[in-house]
Amino acid sequence: MPDSTFEELFENKRWGELRDYLNSLDRVELSDLFRDIDPRQMVPAFRLLPKDKALQLFELMDVEDQARLIDMMGDPETIKLVESLDPDDRARLFEELPAIVTKKLLRALSPEARESVNLILGYPEGTAGRIMSSRYLSAKASRTAGYVLSTLHATPLRPDEMQVIFVTDDQRVYKGYVTLGSLIKAKPDMLMGDLARDPEAFVYTSETRAEAARIVVDYDLPAIAVVDSEKRLVGTVTFDDVLDVIEEETTEDFQKLGSVGVIKTSLKDASTWLLYQKRVPWLLILVIMNVFTGAAIAMYEGSISAAVVLVFFMPLIVASAGNAGAQSATLVVRALATGDVIVKDWLALLVKETMVALLIGMTLAIVVSLLGLYRGGPDLAVVIGLSMIAVVVIGSLIGMSLPFLLTRFHLDPASSSVPLVTSIADVIGVFVYLSFATWYLKL
Repeated sequence: MPDSTFEELFENKRWGELRDYLNSLDRVELSDLFRDIDPRQMVPAFRLLPKDKALQLFELMDVEDQARLIDMMGDPETIKLVESLDPDDRARLFEELPAIVTKKLLRALSPEARESVNLILGYPEGTAGRIMSSRYLSAKASRTAGYVLSTLHATPLRPDEMQVIFVTDDQRVYKGYVTLGSLIKAKPDMLMGDLARDPEAFVYTSETRAEAARIVVDYDLPAIAVVDSEKRLVGTVTFDDVLDVIEEETTEDFQKLGSVGVIKTSLKDASTWLLYQKRVPWLLILVIMNVFTGAAIAMYEGSISAAVVLVFFMPLIVASAGNAGAQSATLVVRALATGDVIVKDWLALLVKETMVALLIGMTLAIVVSLLGLYRGGPDLAVVIGLSMIAVVVIGSLIGMSLPFLLTRFHLDPASSSVPLVTSIADVIGVFVYLSFATWYLKL
């Protein structure tokens, strides 16, 4: 919700008081304020900020808000804002800007900044090369710890960018890393090559950004090396970059699990037409799949007519199949995303999931069979109980296997969304329930 003090001062054009008010806010409060205000108010308010505070605010903004502000400002002072960003953040900003603005800014950037943007944007989207930064510390393996430590004061890097020093040979081949704490504690005459550790803690530029995030988390490092195909050091992926990746990947997975296409912008900024485009295709597919559920019911109209009580239990049985499948799918999709399981683990998990599903099915069967006994007698109780076990097992195995199948064909396992698994389990659940009822009750 917009700040009432800001709104009053802005509407009444009390610019001096507004400048004082904005200057009284800390960087987090300013970021929250600029996230809520009308886009048309953004540029005038931004120009009222002191230079240092404006740069801090710009770095805290979401990339969409940065792009919107740059597009609206359109003057030379925007170059200072863009060049204040880290190379990887600068590249992400250029991806969001209109082409005409991008060309104009690229021409105006310093040669060094322009080169770093072109380097990062040259890698395919979704790779480690696309999110890496060219701001990092490196030292040759033949250098001593004392020499490296004595030169750190001259680096233009910020203190938060100096926690890890990457070690290379004379051909820039990556040999490991040394933390700043280890460097300080080391004897001055020790070689960096002897201090270096974990030479396998790196990611190739062509590998996915998710793999880069996994390595950062596995090694618990503030930054890891990014190397080319010959293991030459070309950049770094920092913990901050990984947090952004994890947030984006998690958001995309949730959207896919909910049968929504990937929405790159925030829900608040997404247009009605964009939301319609992202949501309607999957819903149309699910509607078509539900037609099969109706067809299955139509096939057994005679059985239903002969034992109307079957209708009472149908939603219960069918929903249990879908719910069990949704649980399994959610667990497997997350495990695949985190690397906890891989495709070759399918058989082991199939056996485990079968046992778990049998236990769950039998537990639910006991409950619903008592209800079946009350509503229709012993025969109906048997039908309801055994159908429940069957549909829970089948639904669970579908939910578990579909993500593995998609991964096997190099597709996103999150695409086996909960509604998709539920719809498949619903159709099968109706067939299993009514087929078994028809046979056992001799309808």
